[in-house]
Amino acid sequence: MMLRLEYQPAAAEFQRLGRRQRGNAQIMAQQATCYYMLNDKHRAQTLYELARSADPSLMQEMGVYSGLLASLNDAYAVYKLGNQLLKIDQTRPEGWVAMARYFLISGQTQEALAIVWKAQTLAPDYSEAYYAEGAIQMESGCAEEAVEVYLKAHTLTRSMFTYRGIVDAYVRCGKYKEAFIYAKELAELMPRHASALAAVGVVLSHSSESYDKAAKLLQAALEADSQCTEAISALASLYVSTQQIPAAIALIERHLSENESDDMYTRYADVLTLANELPKAAVNYTAALSLNPNNERAKVGYDRVDRLMNPSAPESENEEDAADTEHPADVEHLTEDSAAALDFGYSADEIMDQSMHEFEHSDISDNML
Repeated sequence: MMLRLEYQPAAAEFQRLGRRQRGNAQIMAQQATCYYMLNDKHRAQTLYELARSADPSLMQEMGVYSGLLASLNDAYAVYKLGNQLLKIDQTRPEGWVAMARYFLISGQTQEALAIVWKAQTLAPDYSEAYYAEGAIQMESGCAEEAVEVYLKAHTLTRSMFTYRGIVDAYVRCGKYKEAFIYAKELAELMPRHASALAAVGVVLSHSSESYDKAAKLLQAALEADSQCTEAISALASLYVSTQQIPAAIALIERHLSENESDDMYTRYADVLTLANELPKAAVNYTAALSLNPNNERAKVGYDRVDRLMNPSAPESENEEDAADTEHPADVEHLTEDSAAALDFGYSADEIMDQSMHEFEHSDISDNML
């Protein structure tokens, strides 16, 4: 059922099996993954932790669990999980995938790539390692490379996330026809799922002739799940592109309390800047940076707002005159073939050892423990 993306009946079946085999960690972990795919992160996290309590050496589904923790932007939790998994078995990919995600959250994309390639070397057929690389490539501004690895992950094990990764990467590349093919297929497999509706809406939002259809789909996605962040972001962008700034502000304000993240605060601040509500925009850029100090878009936005409020102040070196501050055009395309050109100076294992040592002895680590 999971391979057919029938996550709700799969979760019910795992629950039935769990009643017959109480304390079975693998069943709980698989059920958790079903709930994660359904965007019920709280229930998924609870089940993952119950599974790990039942079997501290559990590896199954732990790579996916690291993705959930990363989606919550909980760097320490991702680091802690990866560290524990590597102590259990360094020859398996799950711990390396988790640590790659930790480096990504920390803004160290080159190191993240080195680590995730290590996972792929250890387990060439492990889908989650390629899916994790897709996110790293997207963050690095390398959408073409992201398409390739998302497709690889999809070939190995398709899931709601591989579909979304492919759609998002194709959209970033401007290949809307290809994006629509996968979005439509996802919507057919999961016809009432918010993320599936949002995927089609996101693609259609890039065609002026389909704005109304896109808006209806994105609104339907939010009715199905008010925490569907991709629908909120896409609908807000659609409102902005059609000069409906007050509607974009109202939309984000309506959903912000349920979807607090650095990305959402940044999007909110971006729209407030367009509305010339500069002090409020500055507050929200600051909120975004408090959650994620590595959010470059928030840094650039804050500098821009600060300069607009203080025109006599010298221009910040962080400010860039770019249409898309989220994905700078001059970012080097990072592919496995060019790994040697990155000049890490360390192997993946050495990067891990050095960074673990630095993290464990940092003030951040002390404060989180």
